[in-house]
Amino acid sequence: MANYVAFIRTNYFAVTDEAEFRKIIASVSAEDEVSVFKQPQPDGTVKYGFGLYGSIYGLPDNEDPDGDEDPSMSAFESALQEVLVPGDAILMTEIGYEKLRYLTAFCGIITKDTIQYTDLRDSALTLAKELLSNPDFQTQMEY
Repeated sequence: MANYVAFIRTNYFAVTDEAEFRKIIASVSAEDEVSVFKQPQPDGTVKYGFGLYGSIYGLPDNEDPDGDEDPSMSAFESALQEVLVPGDAILMTEIGYEKLRYLTAFCGIITKDTIQYTDLRDSALTLAKELLSNPDFQTQMEY
């Protein structure tokens, strides 16, 4: 049996509080250490990004002193929303695979007000249906 292997990387985005952003990243439950990247901007500000070799599971539940609850991805995303500068967005892309059984690629888009995901497979299938003029087209992409 193969194991799922993932990689995550974000775009660069502006935060309102660097210390709080770093605290969120330091608290996240993940398979590997999360790296933070800085990109100075021409106007003197700095934008940040992050990435890792592995998956992010979320933030631990601070209400659960025994640590029995699984980490919360929605808590992680909400915490990022709190430090995100209005008018900017975090595009958190995860690409993963399990040998050659399947490949995944999806992106979580986090804005100050909204969190949505888009999946490469769904987008590709939608485009294939359009190109074939066949709304019923289906295919198998995992084995």
